[in-house]
Amino acid sequence: MLDRDWILSTLARLPVLYWPVFFLDLLWVQRYMRAQRAAHPEGGMVGIGVTHKGRIHIKWKVTADIRSDADWTVHAPRTPWFALDPDTLAAAFATFAGSACDPTGIDLVSAYDRPVFRPLNLAPG
Repeated sequence: MLDRDWILSTLARLPVLYWPVFFLDLLWVQRYMRAQRAAHPEGGMVGIGVTHKGRIHIKWKVTADIRSDADWTVHAPRTPWFALDPDTLAAAFATFAGSACDPTGIDLVSAYDRPVFRPLNLAPG
């Protein structure tokens, strides 16, 4: 629904002449939103705007998706990582990181020891 702060901030911006128009539209919008909530109990959002003359316009309306019968969350949890043991994960990661980053298997070769190109034979003859 429309909260009190929004209504008061809108009234502060409107000229007093247009307050009755705004209040009448406010009643209709609240009635519409109650009917919208009854028609779509799963929820949704409504975007509204107010003109300079106090008229309320519905700019956009989005209804929430209806939950499907074939929803996978019934059979599997949404957060499966909560069931994992942190100590087991840390031990598995330590063994993986230790074997993957073993510095003894890396052979470092300097560019001076093994040049990319063979030296050119510049001797005349």
